[in-house]
Formats: sequence, C-alpha cells, structure tokens
Amino acid sequence: MAANRRATGSGGGGVEGSHLAPPSSRWPFRSIAVVLGVTAFGAGLPTPLYPIYENQLHFSAGTLGLVFAAYTVGVFVTLFFFAPISDYIGCKPVLYVGMLLTVLSGLLFLSATSVATLALARVGSGLAVGATTSTATAAMAGLEPRGDQHHVARVAVAANFGAVAAGVLLSGLFAEYGPEPTKSVFYVLIAASLVGLAFVAMTPETIARAPGPRSFRVPRISVPRDLRSPFWVSTGALAACYSLYGLFGAMAPSLIRVDLAIGNYALAAGFVATMFGSAAFVQLVLGQVRDRRALLVGLPILLAGLAVFVTSDLIRSAPVLVLGAAVLGIGVGLAYMGSVTLIDRISPAGRRPEILSGFYLGGYLALAVPTIGVAESAEFLGLGTAGLLFGASLGVVVGGLFLVLRHTPTPAGGEGRARAPP
Repeated sequence: MAANRRATGSGGGGVEGSHLAPPSSRWPFRSIAVVLGVTAFGAGLPTPLYPIYENQLHFSAGTLGLVFAAYTVGVFVTLFFFAPISDYIGCKPVLYVGMLLTVLSGLLFLSATSVATLALARVGSGLAVGATTSTATAAMAGLEPRGDQHHVARVAVAANFGAVAAGVLLSGLFAEYGPEPTKSVFYVLIAASLVGLAFVAMTPETIARAPGPRSFRVPRISVPRDLRSPFWVSTGALAACYSLYGLFGAMAPSLIRVDLAIGNYALAAGFVATMFGSAAFVQLVLGQVRDRRALLVGLPILLAGLAVFVTSDLIRSAPVLVLGAAVLGIGVGLAYMGSVTLIDRISPAGRRPEILSGFYLGGYLALAVPTIGVAESAEFLGLGTAGLLFGASLGVVVGGLFLVLRHTPTPAGGEGRARAPP
C-alpha cells in the first residue's frame, strides 16, 4: 500500500506540465482505479505464502521481517524519487513503468528459490507500488469528471485496501487448494498487469508534457510551526495504520498457524483479508466522515480492535480473532482516511509537497520498523508473545494520539484545500 494521493507533489525544479481538462466519461477514471488495484493486489499475494516459503527456504521469523522490509525500500525509492517525474512527462509513462515493474516482480516470485531472490521480488513489488499508486491517484484526480477530489481519495483508498484483501484471499485459496501455490498466483498477477498496461494505453493523459529543460531534486521535508500539532497527530495515525498493515501483511499468517493451530492456508488468509476488506468497505459506506471527525471516531475503534486482537491471542479463539480483524479494519479505514484528508486540508498549497513528504515518510518507517521489531523479538520471545507486546504497545500509542487529538485545535484549512461539504 502506498500513498492514496501524490506523496511529493511537485518534487522537482524546472517546468511542470499543465493539467488537461477531464473527460466527461467515468470509464477512464475507473480504468486507472483498476491499474492502481493491480499493484496493490500484487502486494497482497505473498502474505499467505510466507509460511510455505519459511518451510521451503528454511528461514526464521526474523529473516521474514527483513524480507518484508525489502518491500518498503522499493516503495520508498520510487514513491519519492521516481513518481514525481510524472509532473513533467505526464502520468502515463510512469504508469507504464509501474505495470512493467509489477510484471517483473511476478517473474521474480516465480523464480524465488532463495531468500535473496524472495527479497528481490519484494523489492520489485515495492518499486511497482511506489511508482504506480501515487501516480495513478494523481491521474484519477485529473480524470474525475466532476473534479471531486474527496471521491478520488475514497476510491483510491478503497482500491488499495480492497485489492490487497483480494490478493491475500486468492493466494490463500491457491495455497490450500491449487497446484504449485508459490507460482500459480503470480501467473494471475502477470496477466492482470498486462490488462493494466492495456488500460493505461486506452486512457487519456491528464498532464501535458512541459516544454523546455527539466530538473529534479530530492523533495525536502518541512512543516510550519503552527501546523506541527495536527501534523504529528495525522502522521501518528497514519503510522498506526501502516504498523498494522505491516503486521498483517507479513506476520499474521504465521501467528495464526502457530498460536491458533490453524493449518488451513485459506482460513488464515481469510482472517487477514477481513482486516483489509473491512478497511475498504468503510470507504464506501462511511466516506463522508473525514479529517478530524474520522480520527476521533476511528482511533477509539482502532483501540477496541487492538484489545480484541490481543484477547483472541490470549484465549486462542478464532472467532474472536475474526471479530478483532473486522473491528481493526473499520478503525484503520477511518483513521487512514482521517489522517490523509486532515493533512491535505491543513497544508498550504505552496508547502504541500514538503509536508506530505514528511507525512508519508513517517508512515513508511512505521510499515517497516515495527514489523522488523516483532519478527526479531519473536526469535527470543516466541511469535505469540511478540505479537501481544506489539498490540499492547500500539494500543498505548493510539490511546495517546486520541487524547492529544482531543486537545489539539485544528486549523480551518489555512491556505490549503478548504473543507469539502459533507
């Protein structure tokens, strides 16, 4: 999962391209939403397969954490250093590269016979997500016929979470019932990527290529002093969501098999998909609850979900785990949308790239660091105990964020995007 909006905006120097008028049809908008979903689908596919890889390649939980972190490296590289190029050359060339990187990651997974190859495949998957997701969302913003940017954000987040859920579930079914589980699903990914390439080809460009010289600089991070309190609340909420994404995306299948003794890969995948699917569903039914209000509702739900998740592990209950995953998904969906819409609304137009760079950097650090911490501590404490400590620690953080948010005055919009009507 990557940023649901362009993370760096105008990240370079030189001359930017101008935005073209959106088409009247919704088909191009929906086509790019599918393209966005393809890379998220690919990111979810390896999740149920990690226990199989552990047995085949004989690596530990600590190594698994590092393999997952390789994905984060790939996302970071393209999201911050490649995707902003679309401001100058247009979105379609970057989306072509994103789809080709998705094909490459599928080919690497097909040939993954060592830990190094598996890690390289995860880097490829991260590169594809980083190149595609923010650029696809920017393209969707230019293709939305009514210019409704909140609708763009809702669809982008729903496509991200929903496609990850679909990838996890399909991969779990293949792992349990299909032939060659570590290969079959990646043929599906390659085929989906080729469809994505066709959709990009048939979709109009949203940015006219700029004439003259072009240059690029690494986006810098800077937050105005009067915006730092809401910035840290938004970034903390995003980090909490990404931490859960990392745990469920890397460690949850092994945790379910070890602590709940559920050996069915499809059932284990169903638990994980429940969390991501619930987060996607929230965007469709509660999409009008946004920024500070979404955080005030979402953070307590997230805290309740963590309590249920920890309880399910303590009492070894699969039904309670399903309930916890669903509640966590609702909380993640609200908190993610709230953090993104709040940071977007308070960011002055001229400072948006600098603020959003720091915002998403905090999120991606949270995607990797806690996952590595859980994986490494599992070597000494056991996976169940490490998961319990993670849940309890994150609960303290989420509770603290909620208390700070209640006492944090939020700017009414400043020079940034005005609050959209509900």
